[in-house]
Amino acid sequence: MFKKLLTEPLLHFLFIAIVFFVAYDALNPEELTEQTITISEGRVEQIKNQIVESRKRAPVKNELNNAIQAYALNEMYLREARALGLDIGDASINKRLRQKMNFMLEDMASGNEATEKELKAYYDKNKELYRSPVIYSFTQAYISVDRPSDELEALLSQQKLNISKGLSPVSDSSLLPATVSQQTAAQLKRRFGQAFSAQLKLASLQKWFGPIESGMGQHFIFLTQRDKSVLKTFEQLNSREKYKVLDDWQRQNIQIYKKHYEAQLLSLYHIDVFSPLSGSKVK
Repeated sequence: MFKKLLTEPLLHFLFIAIVFFVAYDALNPEELTEQTITISEGRVEQIKNQIVESRKRAPVKNELNNAIQAYALNEMYLREARALGLDIGDASINKRLRQKMNFMLEDMASGNEATEKELKAYYDKNKELYRSPVIYSFTQAYISVDRPSDELEALLSQQKLNISKGLSPVSDSSLLPATVSQQTAAQLKRRFGQAFSAQLKLASLQKWFGPIESGMGQHFIFLTQRDKSVLKTFEQLNSREKYKVLDDWQRQNIQIYKKHYEAQLLSLYHIDVFSPLSGSKVK
């Protein structure tokens, strides 16, 4: 039972929070009474460093004094606002507090370092996500559709006839590159559209085919390269690819940690839900 308690994220969180606030109060004893604003030596140094950073020089005496007074006035405003209850129910404040809790939980979860064995197990379970994409290279002949439909059909038919005779199609003048190299299906989809990239999956290599349509016009394609998708073993990954696996593992670990923490919260709190119409509790 005791060992189980020691592994609970909520217990870790509460312990760290207590240590954090005790240490903060010890280093920054700035609120001795409701009417006293105590500016610690550390806080003065922090204010001074902010001036140096913003103005690229050391502050003169009046600048530092004015900055200290501005900080004190800000603290006074905050105390008065809290005394009036202005922080209660404020959506912006609530959102910021939730963000701070998330940041704290993420920092705590990030403290767990993945072992090589854990990373390999994560990779083996999710390896399809890391499959290398198919790579395409091709030459294209672009045909503009900015012409009468009968003229376009005649031109496309003539191009097909030329291909059947072993001739290369003739391209219209265009800003599009005649040769496209080392592009993935995702890159081609963004550039030419879904239908265009899908046609390349079935095309034969070293042969003209087409036309295929894009958002820019019609294209005849001579496919020179189609490298297959590759699935590496964990040991075959390079350092950049392993870093990507580590980054994904850490993101998943943070989510698991948060879910565990939220489950602990739900076990500690009781939720009463009231009907907006009758004002009674919803069972």
